[in-house]
Amino acid sequence: MITMKITTPPLRVFLGLLLIAVVCFACAASSNRSGEAAPPTPAESAESPLEGDLLPAELTTIGWDALSNSPVVLLRELESGQVLPIWIGLAEARAIGLALHGIEPPRPMTHDLMVNLLINLDARLEEVLVSELRGDTYYALLKIWVAGEEQPRWIDSRPSDGLALALRTGAAIRISAALLEELPEYQFLAPDSSEQVVRALGLTVAAVNDEFREEFSLPDRAGIVIVAVSGEAQRRGLRRGDLIVEINGREPSEPFDLVEAISEDPDAETLRITYWRAGEETTVELPLKLSEPSASESGKIA
Repeated sequence: MITMKITTPPLRVFLGLLLIAVVCFACAASSNRSGEAAPPTPAESAESPLEGDLLPAELTTIGWDALSNSPVVLLRELESGQVLPIWIGLAEARAIGLALHGIEPPRPMTHDLMVNLLINLDARLEEVLVSELRGDTYYALLKIWVAGEEQPRWIDSRPSDGLALALRTGAAIRISAALLEELPEYQFLAPDSSEQVVRALGLTVAAVNDEFREEFSLPDRAGIVIVAVSGEAQRRGLRRGDLIVEINGREPSEPFDLVEAISEDPDAETLRITYWRAGEETTVELPLKLSEPSASESGKIA
């Protein structure tokens, strides 16, 4: 039985957990299921490395798993809405968190450097495929096109590294259907609401702060702000800077309310969103079941 309990501990508690993990990271082997416990195995076939169905997914958010006491990212399969947790290392959690929050370091860190290498070598990351679970370790493959070559290259990767690159390049994310057949148990702890960033249905939303209110001339009312938009959400009129004031008729108080609204009714086909823009409110319905991912954003928020 899957336990997906989304709670919001005080920021000092969340940061305290991260601090403990920093101290333990240098001497601990790895967190369970993180992809760190065993060295990666090269893909057996460069031309056809995977068998079975590969399903489009989106990286929804990052937080902490109370059961394993480790960072975890949530991948949402677009058609069924099922959520796959991927346990990751602390360094990769930081890299993913920076991309979600749109923070660019003054000097390129590891994943930024990898993106720069791809660009300068005239190569393109097309997809990150979360392929299988061996024991307690998830595996992934990177589908990379190199200029002048007729076939893509398949590069073995930890899912955490692949996801950090996908956020920076806009690469698609796909997961093996077999991974959804028996989902592991976890208890998700979200960061404090002011630190939350959630991506779903082509929307990236964050908590409203003074900076966003000034940038987008937002009123002094509750809601969550759209900081990036793509795909069907963009086609239906939603824009960066819109203030979401209702989700399925309820007022959101933090970004994770979007995740809960999407998950509450597995049979629902649409999500009703009311947003404020320039003094007017508009309501749109977004499809919950998508066959293909929306064009990914680079992770930039501002």
